[in-house]
Amino acid sequence: MPIHERSYRHWEGKRLGRVHRILAITRSGMTLALGKRFLVVLVLLCITPSIVFGVLIYAAAQLDEFMRIAQHLLWGVNLKDILGVNPTLPEIWRMLFSKFLIVQCLPVALVVACVGPELVSLDLRMRAFQVYFSRPLTRADYVLGKLMVIGVFVAMLTLIPGVLLYFTGVVLEKDIHIVVETYGVFLGILGGYVLITLVAGTVMLACSSLSRRSGYVAILWVMLIILGEVAYRLVLNLMGQNWSHLLSLNENVAQVLSRIFGTALEFPVDWTASLLVLGAVVLAAIGLLFARLRSLEGAH
Repeated sequence: MPIHERSYRHWEGKRLGRVHRILAITRSGMTLALGKRFLVVLVLLCITPSIVFGVLIYAAAQLDEFMRIAQHLLWGVNLKDILGVNPTLPEIWRMLFSKFLIVQCLPVALVVACVGPELVSLDLRMRAFQVYFSRPLTRADYVLGKLMVIGVFVAMLTLIPGVLLYFTGVVLEKDIHIVVETYGVFLGILGGYVLITLVAGTVMLACSSLSRRSGYVAILWVMLIILGEVAYRLVLNLMGQNWSHLLSLNENVAQVLSRIFGTALEFPVDWTASLLVLGAVVLAAIGLLFARLRSLEGAH
């Protein structure tokens, strides 16, 4: 009977690059997320605000009618204080796209609450880290792959409808020179998408690394959002402090989005304070996530 040697054998095939390793993690996460049928329905429901803003983009082409229509559709927004009496089209677009991304922050939080909890916690529950890191995969590759899953869903709610609305407005204007006047709006959509993805993605992944049970992670995520809003409202109403919005992730994102688009700030304080808070939150979340991955890799 022949004896076959089963010792280590060097891989002779072609190794794919780092991008392919990251995309493999992303594909795995997308497959897991899209297995939830209700998620597709939720995403469709969460992009319905873009229909309202589409109507407003159409109305913006008719400047005389815009103020009347917008006042009915944008409840609680004092357009005269924001835009003045005779706003220009670029000013209207900056305000509309800023409000669009701010409005979409809540739908993003809901979708991330459905997509994100299992991204790390399932690997933790299945003790999959030895399998991951026994391959030419770094912790940074792993995190980027998982972050891109959240980025795809955030893009469905913000970037894709935002870009479609922008080019719809360009087509309605029938003048290519409008692109020169409003290119800053397009860049603002891209910048806003990156901001929302970084904040929501890193915080959710950090939460997901804390527990094997995805249900607990979803509860923790919702509590972070709700408690921040409650703290903001309490400090504002009871103490009247201008800095109260710094306690809420959502309000800080809104403040920075206003600055990105060059519109009136949501709160009468320097926007850099909100940027510093968000930066600190993102760095803390990344630090916690990598610390957990390091400890879990060693434990398993």
